[in-house]
Amino acid sequence: MKFANALCGKIIQEHKHKFKIIPTLLLNNLDDDGAEASQEFIDAMVDGQKYIRKESVRLISERNLKNRAFKALKKNKTLSDSFINIDGKAYLKDDDYKHDLAAGFVNDDGKIIPRCGLILTSFLDMVAKLANERLHQKEGANVLFVSFSEQFHEYQRVRLGVDIYTRTHHSATIHPIVIHWSYDVDQCLTSFRKCNTQEWHEKEL
Repeated sequence: MKFANALCGKIIQEHKHKFKIIPTLLLNNLDDDGAEASQEFIDAMVDGQKYIRKESVRLISERNLKNRAFKALKKNKTLSDSFINIDGKAYLKDDDYKHDLAAGFVNDDGKIIPRCGLILTSFLDMVAKLANERLHQKEGANVLFVSFSEQFHEYQRVRLGVDIYTRTHHSATIHPIVIHWSYDVDQCLTSFRKCNTQEWHEKEL
């Protein structure tokens, strides 16, 4: 919460009134049973923050995201055809074989069981819908999606989810920035790219 608030402050100070900036925090709740406690925790964390307010925070469940991914695979042939089955795991098709992370498992019936990559794609879809709702469908609106993780494998999974999303949502206006703090080298590793492109740019901060 503090990281998001500080980032919003930096962006607003840098660009001042050039853009209308609406900070929004979308949180993935892994434990459906703890929703009430999680909301109380969010309320406490928001208290005292300058840019992140209660109405700018949304809490969604992991189960909800997984179910959304199931439905998307059934309805979106472009999405379902984006994967190749290798030893019971669904990998994103890539001419250069850049992805060694599975986006899901493939059952005996050939159906894909969503895992982190596809769940993240549902997460990004929620980000886009929430941004559209908060921006009131303003023309020229873009979503700067920032994900922060202290685990390198989570950093890789977010990048995979972004690749799946931008490949199958051609009207996307999400510009992703994926950040990972590496304790091994005491540096911040940052990947960013423009929407609807497959080229990542990496920078060490």
